[in-house]
Amino acid sequence: MDKLKMIKWKRVTLLSFVVFCLLIGLLVNLSPLAASTSTITIYPSDDTYVCADDATGNYGNSSRLKVGKNNGDDQYEKIAYLKFDLSSIPDGAVIISATLKLYDETSVSINIKVYRVAEDWSESDINWNNKPSFDESYTYASVNSGGSGSWFEADITELVEEWLNGTYNNYGVALRAPSSNAYDQFYSKEDSDSSKHPRLVIEYVEPNTVTQTITETQTVTETQMITETQTETQTVTETTTIANTTITETTTQTVSETITTTQTINNTVYSTVTTTVANTTYTIYETISPAYGNQTTNYYVDLTNQLMPLIMVIGVICTMLSLLLSATKR
Repeated sequence: MDKLKMIKWKRVTLLSFVVFCLLIGLLVNLSPLAASTSTITIYPSDDTYVCADDATGNYGNSSRLKVGKNNGDDQYEKIAYLKFDLSSIPDGAVIISATLKLYDETSVSINIKVYRVAEDWSESDINWNNKPSFDESYTYASVNSGGSGSWFEADITELVEEWLNGTYNNYGVALRAPSSNAYDQFYSKEDSDSSKHPRLVIEYVEPNTVTQTITETQTVTETQMITETQTETQTVTETTTIANTTITETTTQTVSETITTTQTINNTVYSTVTTTVANTTYTIYETISPAYGNQTTNYYVDLTNQLMPLIMVIGVICTMLSLLLSATKR
C-alpha cells in the first residue's frame, strides 16, 4: 500500500511540474506585449497653403494655413501643405500611433481629407501653378474640423509607417476640403504663439537592444622539463720517492652530474565577448475602428493569432489535470 501511494505521489509531482513549466513559458511568450513606449512631438519643417485666385502667390510666411473654398466656387479653392522631418525616430522603431494636429481659428466646421504628397516642395517657392501633386486615390484621413479654439486631429499612422519603411518618400501631406462650400484656417509655424503651431505627435516602441557580456577564463598550464648534464674530469698525479726511486701515480676521475629542472607556467587568459542583439519586433495589438476612408481592420485576425497559443496551452493543462485526477483515483 505504501509503495502504491509513493507511485501516485510521484505522478502528482511530475504533472504539477509540467503544468508549472507550461505556465511560465506562456508568460515569457506574452511578455513583449508589455514593452514601454516613447512619445515625440515633431513640428513642421515647411508649412503653407496655395490659393486658386492667386495662382502665382506664395504664402510661405503666412501665420495661417487655409483649407477649403470661397462661396463654393472651385476657382477660389485653398489647399494646405505640411512637411515633417522624421530623422529623430530611431531606425527599426515600431510606430504605435501618429496624429497630425492643427489649431483651428475659425468657427467653420468642414470635412478635411489628408493626402500623401508625391513630389518635393519648399514653402518659400510653392504656389498654385507649381504646387506638388498628391495622391487623391487614397485618403489617409477624413476628419471634420472642430471650430474655433479646438485641435483638428487626423490619424496618419499608416502614412508615417510607409515613410519610415521606405515605401514612399517623405514629401509631407496635403489638406484639402473638396466638398466644402467654405474654408477653414489654422495657425501655422510662423505664428508668434508656439503653443498653437502644427505638430505631429508620434508614439513608438524603440528597437529592443539587449547587450550580453560573456567573460570566459582559460587557464593554460605549461610544464617544461630541462635536463642538464655536467661532466667534470679530474686528474690527480702523485709522486712518491723511495730510496732513490721515484714512483709517479696518475689518477683520473670523471664526475658526471645530471640536473633536471621542471618549470610549470600557468597562463590565465580572460576573453570578454559582447553580443548585441537589436531590432526585436514587437507585435502590438490594438483595436481600430475606422469610420472613413479606405482603411481596413484586421483586428479579429490579430486577436485570433494572439489567443491561439493561450488556447493550446489551456488544452494541454486540462489534459494534464485529467491525467492527474485519473492517477489520484487509482
